[in-house]
Amino acid sequence: MRSAGLTLIFATVVAACAPAEREGATRVTSAAALQPSLRAEPGEFRLSRHRDVRVVFSLVNASRQVLHLDFPTEQHLEVAMRGSGGQRLFLWSEDRSFAATASSVVVNPGERLEYQVAVPTREMAVGGVYTVEALLAGHPETASTVVLRPH
Repeated sequence: MRSAGLTLIFATVVAACAPAEREGATRVTSAAALQPSLRAEPGEFRLSRHRDVRVVFSLVNASRQVLHLDFPTEQHLEVAMRGSGGQRLFLWSEDRSFAATASSVVVNPGERLEYQVAVPTREMAVGGVYTVEALLAGHPETASTVVLRPH
């Protein structure tokens, strides 16, 4: 009987510490608490030596709440590159297919999401200026940009 009581107390303590949603609790679904950043690797590059440039899109949950990010499909990310005239030269999702199944991601306080995408350089020219933008699909408030200047 004593071990059953200890087991019940242990289970209660574990359940109280778990970040499970409680009835009546507010479900935070806004991505506004995410701090986005985008960087290119390498930051400076010779066009003749790189077929693509890796961009790293990071988002940090700066809030004290668990965030639930909902997506209408399995696509969570979008990355686009534009030339100096604003013309779209690359769209990451263009040659991919995504299931029409709704999906979601849970981001705990202080946690970071990170996505890496290879952006092709075939449309670039030496001396050109290119803007790469990344964002979570359906969450425009997460957009972040980086400028590429190949030499």
